[in-house]
Amino acid sequence: MRVEAVVPAWMLADGEYVGLAPGDPVHTGFALAVTATSPGAAETFDQAPDRPGLTTVAGRTATVGRSTVLVGGPWTLALFTAGRVPAGVELLVEGWLTVEPYLWAPDGELARDRPEGRVGWTVARVRMVGDAAEDLDRLPGETGVDPDAAYVLDLTR
Repeated sequence: MRVEAVVPAWMLADGEYVGLAPGDPVHTGFALAVTATSPGAAETFDQAPDRPGLTTVAGRTATVGRSTVLVGGPWTLALFTAGRVPAGVELLVEGWLTVEPYLWAPDGELARDRPEGRVGWTVARVRMVGDAAEDLDRLPGETGVDPDAAYVLDLTR
């Protein structure tokens, strides 16, 4: 299984995922920054090949503490939305798949209640996306982060 996930520049500036390189292991959960929802569909997980990190996934919503998650197939994703999403409904959701170290912290509520949402991966590729999209040897350190860049990890399992 292979996924592309966005690493926000602020996360690198905070010291998370600093220096990850191809071949490195990473244990993480994901969030989906939701851009569109529609009533549920069959189990789906699809990523747009021309827009790194843009993901469409189907599943059933659930509430864990104050977080809403989408559970579908092998995925449990924390949902970042502008409005409330009801629990217990089938949804087809589109958004930006993002690595999420804070919500899925090992001792946190999501990791305890939905342990399948925090999974081990291997970094297959590190890149910066933009006008001059390029592969990187590794994610930059806190001081080398371009705040206007979009960093992407290609992960395999």
